[in-house]
Amino acid sequence: MNRTFPINLPLAARKCLVVGGGRVARRKVASLLECGAHVTVVSLEFCDELAALDGVRRVQRPFDDADAADTTLVFAATSDPEVNRRVADAAHRHGALVNVVDTPAECDFIVPSVLARGDLTIAVCSGGSAPALSKRVRRELEDQFPAHFADFVALLADLRTTVMSRVPDIATRKTIFHKLADVATWNTFEQAGPDPVRELANQLVEEGA
Repeated sequence: MNRTFPINLPLAARKCLVVGGGRVARRKVASLLECGAHVTVVSLEFCDELAALDGVRRVQRPFDDADAADTTLVFAATSDPEVNRRVADAAHRHGALVNVVDTPAECDFIVPSVLARGDLTIAVCSGGSAPALSKRVRRELEDQFPAHFADFVALLADLRTTVMSRVPDIATRKTIFHKLADVATWNTFEQAGPDPVRELANQLVEEGA
């Protein structure tokens, strides 16, 4: 098995294409919109959930090879394997990366099972060989990183700015960052909120400044 290379790809304001109008296509469109992509979806029909999405350019007609021009990512998400192959071929000709849903062998990239907590993204991927396992592991991580973990992530981002501006020594900064990201600090946040964590950060900064 060839191991995939994990990357996080910025898609803000980049053109992405989804071909297909069902619920699977809807999930791909929603994920792209969350990343700020400019999304076009091409299909003869759109399910109600996809038709209700805002911020999407919907083109109601059969796929044309030119649809893949000037795109960064392309998703082939129809129920017709022949159409999906055409989409993949067109994407390659136009220099775009393509994902053919449920067909890992025809994909340039695999979409992992993702847990997002604010700016923290945790991706679990089996390389397309066991997607159900990836989803199970993701669900288990949800208990370890509950929804309000996003607030802790935002707090650490704020405190990082303070540390960077007040502590000149790089090694000392690193030590502070590790202490603030420690499980014990998260437990303090979860039990008592952000104020004790801010107090800890101020103490560490004063010691390190």
